[in-house]
Amino acid sequence: MSLTGACRFIAAFVRCGFFAAIAAVLWPPVVSAADCDQSLSRQERVSRFKDLDQNAESAMRGRRYSEAVQLYQEAVCLVPDSPRGLYGLGMAQAAAGNFLGARDSFQASDRLQPTAPSPLIMQARVNFSLHDMDALKSNLRDIALRFPNDAEAHETLARFLAEQNLFVLALGEALRSTQVRNGSPASRLQLAVLENTAGAYEDSIRNGIAIEQDHSLPNELRGSAAGIAGLSYESLGQTEPAIRYLKEAIELDPSHDNSYLALADLFEQAQRYPEAVEILERARANIPGSMNILLPLGADLICAERYREGIAILNELLRQSPETAEAYVGLADAGRRMGEAAAEANALQTLERLRPDYPMIHVLLARAMLNRQPPPYPKILDELSLAAAKAPGDPEVFYLQGKVYFALGRYEEALAPLQKSIQLRALDPAPYYQLAKAYQKLGKTELAHEQFERVRYLESVSPK
Repeated sequence: MSLTGACRFIAAFVRCGFFAAIAAVLWPPVVSAADCDQSLSRQERVSRFKDLDQNAESAMRGRRYSEAVQLYQEAVCLVPDSPRGLYGLGMAQAAAGNFLGARDSFQASDRLQPTAPSPLIMQARVNFSLHDMDALKSNLRDIALRFPNDAEAHETLARFLAEQNLFVLALGEALRSTQVRNGSPASRLQLAVLENTAGAYEDSIRNGIAIEQDHSLPNELRGSAAGIAGLSYESLGQTEPAIRYLKEAIELDPSHDNSYLALADLFEQAQRYPEAVEILERARANIPGSMNILLPLGADLICAERYREGIAILNELLRQSPETAEAYVGLADAGRRMGEAAAEANALQTLERLRPDYPMIHVLLARAMLNRQPPPYPKILDELSLAAAKAPGDPEVFYLQGKVYFALGRYEEALAPLQKSIQLRALDPAPYYQLAKAYQKLGKTELAHEQFERVRYLESVSPK
């Protein structure tokens, strides 16, 4: 099986830590030399090996990994000096979660065929799965020493390491690949991507712009480079050049939604919602099948006070993907902004049924119910009790509890949650103000005056 195919098999199982606990059950015993048919001639063994190899590859494609391990073990037993057999066995063992066995097999394959980088690359992947970073780094050093001019090997490793968030190691592999290819545009683009991810933004901008300005290159490549430059400028807090290069990325390659989404996000951060809507509507026109565009477009339409259009977009998204939690949050936001408390609560209640573990769902529901007339205070307190149990460090929960108790005239009970909210978020003037009003109602004038003074101070020093 190819290296690419092996990577796919291993990637599917990297996250499955439970294999170690049940290894003895899942992994078949190794076929010993004594179990092999010793009467076969060398030619017959090779012929049988080929049949086993084909059957094992078929088992791998069918995800019958234990069967594939057994077949490859029999094949290696027949032809123990076959690097292909050992490599195939390593892939099957890795796919079955037997990473220690896979490492042994890849090491044996590497010893028999030291001129091929694939066994070493697979050792690196397996060592990552084993959380053996020292062994992984040793693999990278061996590959650098033995295959310094194999650009494809270093590119493969760079992609894998980046996927695992090992950006410093990935950057090193990308640099090696770029040097081997004498700075080919594709390798420089990969390098720029990794530099951006690793925080080397100036280097990423330099490489990205150099590619973007080379008019001999395909527009798709130049567009990707412009997009990376724009993202790096954004990370440096330089909004205007970020916008300029993201717009250039869209002009060069209007068929991918990444640049549209990044540019819209920039406008959203600056609260320039009409411009964000314009970009996303353009994206929708150019890429009508992209589901990624609908959620931010619906949310930005609502923020731009085009409520009905935003609601229509979010409902369209829910028809295609009814479990998109953020769409219900967007619909609730639209209901709140439009003064339609029932619509706000209905959207959040639907979300609660679909995703009872959604972050802050109980706080969101409590806020929505506070907008009803009259507010159902007992239900609100129930929601806030659930919220407090799930997020005991959320100051908003206790602030809302205090407000509800105050609204019910239970001023003494309002004090503790408001004080708790202040402990958790000391620079927010809102709970101080609510606490001052509670003290007033209780006739504690001096304490009320003290809290009002804190409110005035916090408001005076807060950024306008």
